[in-house]
Amino acid sequence: MKKQVKNMGSRRVALMLIVAASLMMTACGSKEYLKDIKASKYVTLGSYTGITASADEPVVEDGLVDMYIQLYILPEYATEENIADGAVEIGDIANIDFTGYIDGEAFEGGTGAGYDLMIGSHQFIDGFEDGLVGAKVGEQVSLDLAFPDPYDLNPDLSGVPVVFEVTVNSITRHEMPEYTDEFVKTLNIEGCETRKELEDYLYNSFYQSEVQTYENTIENTLTDTIMAGCTFKEPPAQMVDRFYQNLTDSMAAQATVQNMTLVQYMQTYYGMSVEEYEARFRENAMTAAQQYIMYQAIADLEGLNPTQEQIQEEINSRVEAYNYESEEAYRESTDLEMLKEQLMKKNVMEFLKENGNIETTAAEESTE
Repeated sequence: MKKQVKNMGSRRVALMLIVAASLMMTACGSKEYLKDIKASKYVTLGSYTGITASADEPVVEDGLVDMYIQLYILPEYATEENIADGAVEIGDIANIDFTGYIDGEAFEGGTGAGYDLMIGSHQFIDGFEDGLVGAKVGEQVSLDLAFPDPYDLNPDLSGVPVVFEVTVNSITRHEMPEYTDEFVKTLNIEGCETRKELEDYLYNSFYQSEVQTYENTIENTLTDTIMAGCTFKEPPAQMVDRFYQNLTDSMAAQATVQNMTLVQYMQTYYGMSVEEYEARFRENAMTAAQQYIMYQAIADLEGLNPTQEQIQEEINSRVEAYNYESEEAYRESTDLEMLKEQLMKKNVMEFLKENGNIETTAAEESTE
């Protein structure tokens, strides 16, 4: 029911365990990593140059920086007041219990208790938060709504009518601090001493996010188009298992950030049962294994495997970026074979973009 939270983690394995396991698995014919196989045995490549891919130019929406400051920065430093007699207003935090009903039946993932919801943050589907404005403590509100169409978090619910019965347990109102240069200084953000500097900092952050979205769209289009022209044999089971475990660990890390178990997280944010998300993870792991085998086949043909110099430069960069005590500490906490595969993919993507037809389209102007 909520918007997807973007925040992916990665599995880290001690180097000595990797080496020991690698030696043991190689002796047994392991095919867990790309280094353990010949990619061309698992994929017959089609055309992979001259591929057309397009994406909207990176643009930061008007008002986004101000909205972020008002909804996410200032509230962090606001004083709180419990509202006993008043009603819910935009900006309040309403502690609620809720149950969603489809055709009169409560549905999985549509129930919550003691949930703190900031009104106006658009965490829930359209109409939910607006429907609570004016409600008082102890009041039960019935919200006759519908899921968005399309609804990417759970396509089966796209456009489906839903009724939420919501009880307001308490209302907390924040008294926002005054947004001044002096306030900005208290945030202790490097290079941000004034409102203008903070706004520029946030704008650049949002812009870089849009650039990443642009790059992801181009790369996904190239990958999907090239894959469609390939013929695959079933990837090694051990490789699929590795990608499956990586995905599971990543989602579990996101769940931990939200103080949830993986089961709770997948039910709350994606409306999936254990069986459903495990099947989805397995399907995605199969696709990921095929993609990387395809990348490797291209890298082998075009001489795009990472050099030792490139690998060392990446290690040096990560040691500095993530504040590791030493290179040795980084190596001991990182799956180096996975790092090499990621660098190989990076090289392949640069090659595909250089040898493809990349188009940047104008972003649609807001009608609001």
